[in-house]
Amino acid sequence: MRISRRSLLAGGAVGVGGLAAGAVGVEYDVLPGRRFAYDVLGLNGAAGVIPDVAPGPIERGVIGGANWWVTRPPGRDLDGLPLVIALHGAGGNAQAVIDNLGVDRFLAASGQQFAIAAIDGDRSYWHPRTDGSDTGALVIEELLPVLSRRGLDTDRLAFTGWSMGGYGALLLPTRLPAPVPACAVSPAMWPSYDKSAPDAFDSQADFDQWGFGDGWPLDPQGYRIECGHGDPFFRHDQDFAESAGIEFHAGAGGHDDDYWKRVLPGQLAWLGQQLAL
Repeated sequence: MRISRRSLLAGGAVGVGGLAAGAVGVEYDVLPGRRFAYDVLGLNGAAGVIPDVAPGPIERGVIGGANWWVTRPPGRDLDGLPLVIALHGAGGNAQAVIDNLGVDRFLAASGQQFAIAAIDGDRSYWHPRTDGSDTGALVIEELLPVLSRRGLDTDRLAFTGWSMGGYGALLLPTRLPAPVPACAVSPAMWPSYDKSAPDAFDSQADFDQWGFGDGWPLDPQGYRIECGHGDPFFRHDQDFAESAGIEFHAGAGGHDDDYWKRVLPGQLAWLGQQLAL
């Protein structure tokens, strides 16, 4: 049963003062249930809608057992186009970026002149793992050369991603010889190893190396974090952006496709601006 906003606010067992105190507690993560409260109160905003337009062509391939694709604006070939690498979240895959978010159609509707590529990353959090896998290296050392050979201008490169992919979009530029812009949406950022998801890091040492425990190592210019107020990562994402000096944008939304689709037009516009610099 879904509780209505009216019923929640009118509940006789909770006085106005108690409700206000509870709201403050949830807002600042003192009390559990931030995501639930924002959803019940209808504070996450309307769902974004995938544009009803024909996408540009999609090319596909497989590298080391991982599926990848690249799409481009309608009427363009790949030659000379800048490139955005889009990183999916935990439990997703490259195809979900098309099926769930409609990135190919958002790109077609945006008028932006760059290509977008994605590759399967499982639940790797886009860094080296004790099982010997390294999906970050898969992107940098294998996918980028493949796309370069197809004519893309990989010297004009940017990253974006959602949740685990948002964290990856911030991480992978630190593994490149020169800074590249990145827009991280709802990045799964953890304040400490003991508070991280069980599959995000292999050990405390792994977190210390890859979890930004020592702060942001790059010039913050050219980086952007977006996060909804109803997102469980909101408080830490905001604190991290502030401490690192990274541009931070907040608005109504949760940790879900509804919010991510709603902000995608602005996300693509910002990436286009960065690649044009």
